[in-house]
Amino acid sequence: MGSGSLFRKYLLQNKGKYLIGTALLSISCLLNLVIPQLLGHFTDVVQTLQFSGGEVLEIALWIVLFGFLGAVFRAVSRVYLFKLARVLERNTRKRLFEKWESMSSEYYNRNRIGDLMSHAVNDLNILREMAMQGVFMSIEALVMIAIAFFAMAGTVHIGLTLLVLLPLPALSYLAYRFRTQMQERTTLVQEAIGHLASRVQEFCAGIRVVKAYAQEPSEIGKFEKDNQNNLEANEKLIQSNSSFNALSQAVVGVSYLLSVVFGGLLVMNGSITLGDFVAFNTYLIMLVAPVENLGKVINALQRGKAVDKRLRHILNTQPEVADDEDVSPLPDIKGRIEFRDLCFRYPDQKQFVLEDINLTVPEGSSLAIVGKVGSGKTTLVNLLLRLYNPPLGTIYIDGREIRKYPLKQLRQSIGFVPQEHMLFSTTIGQNIAFDPAAYSMDDISDAAKAAQVHDNIIEFPRQFETALGERGVSLSGGQRQRVSIARALIKSPSILVFDDSLSAVDASTEEKILANLKRQMQGRTTIITSHRLSAILHADHIIVMDQGRIVEQGNHASLLRLGGHYASIYEKQTMNKIMEG
Repeated sequence: MGSGSLFRKYLLQNKGKYLIGTALLSISCLLNLVIPQLLGHFTDVVQTLQFSGGEVLEIALWIVLFGFLGAVFRAVSRVYLFKLARVLERNTRKRLFEKWESMSSEYYNRNRIGDLMSHAVNDLNILREMAMQGVFMSIEALVMIAIAFFAMAGTVHIGLTLLVLLPLPALSYLAYRFRTQMQERTTLVQEAIGHLASRVQEFCAGIRVVKAYAQEPSEIGKFEKDNQNNLEANEKLIQSNSSFNALSQAVVGVSYLLSVVFGGLLVMNGSITLGDFVAFNTYLIMLVAPVENLGKVINALQRGKAVDKRLRHILNTQPEVADDEDVSPLPDIKGRIEFRDLCFRYPDQKQFVLEDINLTVPEGSSLAIVGKVGSGKTTLVNLLLRLYNPPLGTIYIDGREIRKYPLKQLRQSIGFVPQEHMLFSTTIGQNIAFDPAAYSMDDISDAAKAAQVHDNIIEFPRQFETALGERGVSLSGGQRQRVSIARALIKSPSILVFDDSLSAVDASTEEKILANLKRQMQGRTTIITSHRLSAILHADHIIVMDQGRIVEQGNHASLLRLGGHYASIYEKQTMNKIMEG
């Protein structure tokens, strides 16, 4: 009944509830299978031509009563079992979402959003159908076949019963032959849906770029290719389903033919009465739908197997970044950071992106990191946040190895402003207060003022209650960036990390933000990565990175005197500013 381990585990956990649902459905089947006996008795009574209107009415009332009670029990059992399937769907979707929350950045680098959406929607729909229609129809079919067999064999003719039911085992053979094919084609369909969802998601996210470069025809072509692949994958699955269902119906048709031919002969030679023949064929008619449904059940179970395998693969995947077993909360982080002989490369890559990083950032001081794109600046701060796992013994905070801190404690102690200023489709105020702690409206307003975005917000009709579009598209790039800064400042963290977070604002706004940040940075360890040297002139310590190594370090004045990379960058940016001015 439950082919996948996810469902088997759920079934065992709720076996009492499933027994109740099975009992309700069995009662419905039993009540319905009394009707053929009543019809057979009615036929024999009519055949004698010696019956009264009262007798006919009584039989009719009994048929109506048993039919009504059967329908009631069937409806109740259907609601009961279907609710269990919906709970399974809800619980599995929750587990899936919780698993995704625990995964590291590398996992999302390897998997497309469209594929993840396909798992959360289409795969779970198939799992639900397996637990819903698959379970209901399999219980109904097994109960109906068992009860009908004993009724047909015991009350009509055992030989005719065995003869009529003889072709039905062929359904099991057909299910075996089609099993692998349907699993493989179900997997292909789900993959095609994932590709299609990824294409739509990517198109919607990049619609402005598509229009700016007049690439609509090209994007339509790419979409059509994925759409066609989805169509072809579904066609192949439909072919398998249709072939299986057609052959299943042919097997049922053979059984019905045997009933009519040999049952008719038995009536003619007096072995059974006409009423028995009517009752027997009524039983068989009532069995046709459940037996045909076995095909749908097997199809649902095979599709469920393929989906179950995909879902279990995700749920059993261990996150690359997680707390060690012996981790326990430590004293509050103060902010002294050390990098000791840090070398790092991303998973599945041979080349190191960071090499021989040795650096100490005293508590409450500021560190600026400069360097060209790809020099390793962002990787360094990502390791500090443990978005990736640094090698053991390479990063220390307050003298303790970074992995000794629980992830929750570490990340709550760091206010992070990433390059990609991601905002959520809620209000501006909720985006700023995006933290487990509760904040007042004054706290939110103060953080917005510190980030120099308060004046922009109060110009909106609904101010902090202004709802943002997806990814915050209702705001300009600079406004989104400053809201991200406010989101980091409101936490009052021990460590502040600004990863090139002022690139989308003009020089004048940058100066105002930096002036406010100086007050916010007092007493906090601050790390700033930036392309603009104007953002880091007053940092206590500056390092220059190139190809994953620290090539220069000092303060602004000493680096200028050195006349190396830093001095060259500063000279170029100063000349550009003069020319623009």
